[in-house]
Amino acid sequence: MIRTAMVVEIGERPSVRNDDIPSAKAATSRRFWGVRERSYSAANPAHLELTVGDTVELFLPPGRTVISAALTFLLPLALFPVGYGLAGRLIPLSAQSEGLSFLVGFTALLTGIPLGALARRLAGVFSTIPEIRRILTPSEARDCKTMAGGCGTCTLCG
Repeated sequence: MIRTAMVVEIGERPSVRNDDIPSAKAATSRRFWGVRERSYSAANPAHLELTVGDTVELFLPPGRTVISAALTFLLPLALFPVGYGLAGRLIPLSAQSEGLSFLVGFTALLTGIPLGALARRLAGVFSTIPEIRRILTPSEARDCKTMAGGCGTCTLCG
């Protein structure tokens, strides 16, 4: 997956902040949800000469992104029916109720959230940081922010 980001700090590992959402739309949703813009580290394997304010193209490995999302969302969802089914097998039928099976399933779902986070942290292959591929020219950066459907000529728009 390829995204654009703005360099906000230079160091051993540059810090970047996403900037591919039009600013008016992003500001509105940030105010509504009360979210601050966060910066994160990016690798610079090509040792590009970066300056604060540069718009860069980031590469996030798609397989790792998909697996990370699956651990975050699908693992808890998959644990719900497992917990629900185990409740039916482990609890005697006379004492079992639909509500109790639901609570056991819901508990399994809630347990899946930290388990997914732990699995992502323990598996080093999922912890790679995005790589900076290139610095965008000012006109490319402006086009990426203003073209809603994409220009279709660069790797960012398709």
